[in-house]
Parts: sequence; structure tokens; C-alpha cells
Amino acid sequence: MSQFFENHPTLLLAAEAGVALLLLIFIVVWTMSTAKKNPRPTRAPQDHPSRANQTSTDADTPPEA
Repeated sequence: MSQFFENHPTLLLAAEAGVALLLLIFIVVWTMSTAKKNPRPTRAPQDHPSRANQTSTDADTPPEA
């Protein structure tokens, strides 16, 4: 096997790149499936500390600059 890769060094590089690509695809698919199972909320709940200074009437309006 070592003699084969000595005669074809580019094949070893291509095999390594293929394994890296498969690993990247696996990580992306794994994280996407986790995000679908546990979606993040779009807004903070009314009782969240970040919304403590807002009232219920101005909760949907953007802050003024």
C-alpha cells in the first residue's frame, strides 16, 4: 500500500480531501437536524430580564435612535 501511494501521491491528497469533505457535510447535517428539533424562539418572553424596562404597549415597536 505504501508503494502505491509513493507512485500516486495525488491520490492520497484526494482521499484526504474527500474524507474532510464528508466530515464537513456530516457536521452541517448534524447541526441542521438539531436546529430543526430544538428551534430557537423568535422573541424573548415577556418576563425575560432583557425586556424588564419595556411595557406591553411598546413591546412591538422598535426603539428610537
